[in-house]
Amino acid sequence: MPENITGKELDREVADELRALSKDTADRTARHLVMAVSLMDEDRDQALAHARYAASIGGRIAVTRETYGVAAYQVGDYKTTVRELRTAMRISGRTDLLPMLADAERGLGRPERAFEIAASPEAEKLSVESTIELMIVVAGAYADTGDTETALQTLEIPALRSKVDGKWPVRLWAAYADLLETAGRAEESRRWLTLAADADTERLTDAAARLGRPAPEVEADPTWYDDEEVEVLDVFEEYADLDDEDPASADGTEVDAGATSAADSEELDDIDAADDDHRAEGEDLSEAPVTADLGEESTDGEEAR
Repeated sequence: MPENITGKELDREVADELRALSKDTADRTARHLVMAVSLMDEDRDQALAHARYAASIGGRIAVTRETYGVAAYQVGDYKTTVRELRTAMRISGRTDLLPMLADAERGLGRPERAFEIAASPEAEKLSVESTIELMIVVAGAYADTGDTETALQTLEIPALRSKVDGKWPVRLWAAYADLLETAGRAEESRRWLTLAADADTERLTDAAARLGRPAPEVEADPTWYDDEEVEVLDVFEEYADLDDEDPASADGTEVDAGATSAADSEELDDIDAADDDHRAEGEDLSEAPVTADLGEESTDGEEAR
């Protein structure tokens, strides 16, 4: 543990959670949480070790279980991910971890659990962005079962052609491109991958690398936002014909597992995608027993997404 890591680097909200622990335990937990988060991109095994220790001494705090679950997810230990994320959700009452939980279930070879999570009452409380992430997982679960057509339909939602919170949904585009490629529709796949690569200034996907070119850079110019919109539309027009119909978009007042919207959305007229909501059916989210045993690990499954 580097001496310069004090634990005070944590956000105030996280630090407030740790106050339920004794001061000494809270300080040690905080330092290991800082290390876990800082190492997740460069040394995932060490990040997992720090997260495991933080959870072992601060296990009744939601953020420690969440951090451990996320670190386990990144190394493909989906059994630990499911256990820790379920525990974190029960302690905190949060639902935004559902997409990662569902993807971990896929990693364990249980796509039907992803369908159950998407159909649960908890999923209805997700934000627009988290709903899209869950739909990406559900589509992947359908693909796992060999039903590529339903997987594609799952992603053919209004958000596929509209901005979400002022941004193009590049992760949705990249996931849709992957499914099109699986379906043998290579030319369409490349179009969507190109759109993702051109708009992904935050490097949320590997679309640019897959096309063999550098990712676009964010410019300091305050007019960049408008420039990006024009660039994406121009690229799309290069690859597809325009229709006469205006695609539907949601009004942003309500979100379900199959429709998303944005107050400032712009439509891409040249995609002939279904506007109907697609929602996976299943039983309520199962309440699998969760243990507090942090000792034994499992590395079942490969990376799901």
